[in-house]
Amino acid sequence: MNNDIQIGDRVTLLGLPDWLLHDLPKSEQLELRGFIGHTTVVVDIDLCGYFWLGFAESRETADSLRYSGPSFCVPRESISRRAD
Repeated sequence: MNNDIQIGDRVTLLGLPDWLLHDLPKSEQLELRGFIGHTTVVVDIDLCGYFWLGFAESRETADSLRYSGPSFCVPRESISRRAD
């Protein structure tokens, strides 16, 4: 497994593999493609070596904090590690 990117590293999404998109409805494909070029944090690396990314937002209410949004995995060639 490639160790140049670790959990917690900031990465930029460069692209999405076809296998991730091909069975999704067009609206979800567009939503995920909208994250290309954006930066996020690697939240997990699974046993197959895929990098799990979360593009979510937090919303605070009077008595709770709600975290929602898409998360998905991509292969190493779909991300670039940020230096900052």
